[in-house]
Amino acid sequence: MRDYLIITLILASLPIGLFRPFYGLLVYAWISYMYPHELAWTFAKTLPFAKLSAFSVMGGLLLSPRMNLAALRQRENVAMLLLWATFTFSTVFAFYPDRAWKTWQEVSKLIVMSVIASMLVGNRKQLRLFLLVIAFSLGFYGFKGGLFGLATGGQQMVLGPGTSIIGANNAIGLALNMCLPLLLCLSREEQGWRKRALQITFLLTIPAIMFTYSRASTFAMAAVLLVLALKSKYRLVFLAGALILGTTALQFLPEKWLARQQTVLTYEEDTSAMSRIDNWSFCWTLAMNHPFTGAGFDFQSPDVFARYAPEFLVKYGGKIWDTHNILFGILTTHGFPGLIAFITMVGFCLLSCARLKREVRDRPDLKWVKVYADMVQLSFLAFLINGMFVNMEYYDLVYHLVAVVATMKTIVLRELSEESTEAPEVDYAVATAAT
Repeated sequence: MRDYLIITLILASLPIGLFRPFYGLLVYAWISYMYPHELAWTFAKTLPFAKLSAFSVMGGLLLSPRMNLAALRQRENVAMLLLWATFTFSTVFAFYPDRAWKTWQEVSKLIVMSVIASMLVGNRKQLRLFLLVIAFSLGFYGFKGGLFGLATGGQQMVLGPGTSIIGANNAIGLALNMCLPLLLCLSREEQGWRKRALQITFLLTIPAIMFTYSRASTFAMAAVLLVLALKSKYRLVFLAGALILGTTALQFLPEKWLARQQTVLTYEEDTSAMSRIDNWSFCWTLAMNHPFTGAGFDFQSPDVFARYAPEFLVKYGGKIWDTHNILFGILTTHGFPGLIAFITMVGFCLLSCARLKREVRDRPDLKWVKVYADMVQLSFLAFLINGMFVNMEYYDLVYHLVAVVATMKTIVLRELSEESTEAPEVDYAVATAAT
């Protein structure tokens, strides 16, 4: 019954994109972040709802007379398209072409929909709705995971939805860390039930991240919360409260959670930690042998490890691993051109946010831009810290944040341009009398 209900709901929402592409984009964001089909029991879990929603939005875009074309010229979007070009180039020379082209199609959909998002989101209202849909859709798993973690006393691991990109504990931990700034910053601009819902979800997301049992996610969460506290005008109150709550919480945390986190201090004795370090050595060796093309998508195989790191297979019983690092993931897959393009894209976003905050400093009507810019910077901070230990370089939110920055730049440019072109009123009667 649940499968039929979910299918009916999703299919009924798909035509929206054809007639109102922006609202179709919201449907796409809902499906891409909440994965409602993963809440089904059987056949609905395997249907490509995100692709269908994307096609609906693309079809509506062709008929849409209003698009934010200025966003395409922003350097963030240009860098993202250049990154896509490196993805394509590396796929041409991929170790396993059939596998690589299949993944290239999935990643291409992600890039295209991010560019389309920047074209369809043209004002503050639309940007707000887009971000709220993302925050609530992803926050659903923070809310649900937080309640589950507290109800079970942290004895059970919090996981994401099914076989999705955020299904594993490390992946959902990173996604929720990126969501934390969205939940808190958006709550500052909302009123009523939305404000309370965002705040409650923010608080429940904290134990949800902790009980993923991901050490990297716990560390990244601590860094994000610290920066959020330091940016608040009540920083001393928040820091004191966090210290008290943290000290109290330690008395109730399960022993196996504490033992898991303490392995960070003895990583030399932890097989999982050492395998990642050895794997990064393999990644560097492979990248130096293919510096311009990388190995292409889905290059991991026993043959590749045997060629570039045979000692790894011997040491870890023939097992092969993913790179467990966003930067090494990009480097080994797409070579140094891909890594440079990726870092440039993220760097442009961070720099543009800093610039936007300076530009709206004397504009009370644009104070929301500062809140949103802080939100984007903190979300990228979570991504960069957490991503040092998990592969999430092709996660939707990373590229949608690029679209958000490009959109904010066009909105601010338009607002500042309108102010500068307003001619001052002159009382010609007074001027004539004076002459």
